[in-house]
Amino acid sequence: MNLTTRELLYLEDLTKLFESVDKNCSRGIQTSNDPQVKSLLQGLSQDHKQWMQSISSIVTSNGNLQ
Repeated sequence: MNLTTRELLYLEDLTKLFESVDKNCSRGIQTSNDPQVKSLLQGLSQDHKQWMQSISSIVTSNGNLQ
């Protein structure tokens, strides 16, 4: 399966969004004193890291341009 330039650009934008969310979660984890908030943010951060890995895998295995 080959990805189009448009699809690759979309995945790149999505990765940047997920990186931003992950950075904000990390800041929240560092500054929060509430264990429940920290736990929630850690879960969100982990989820977004997994999504970034999935996108990277898709691009790596199917990144040939059409």
